[in-house]
Amino acid sequence: MSGTHLAHIRVYFKPGIHDPESETINRALARLGFDEIASLSAGKFFDVRIEADNAEHAAQTARNMCETLLANPVIETYSVEIVD
Repeated sequence: MSGTHLAHIRVYFKPGIHDPESETINRALARLGFDEIASLSAGKFFDVRIEADNAEHAAQTARNMCETLLANPVIETYSVEIVD
């Protein structure tokens, strides 16, 4: 369907990449008594409304944005979900 499509974009560090923000949050939660956490990963989340002919075109546009600016493909991975 032609129109506006909502893309949920999530960007995270790739496994093995040092993530000081997540480590700090994990330690702080443990100090606050949240001992049940096995692992934690912080990331970035973007809601982007994209004008496109269809959902696949919107998804491709979102992936292009990730490859160009929103994610560093050397150290980050991303996912795109189109929500209509």
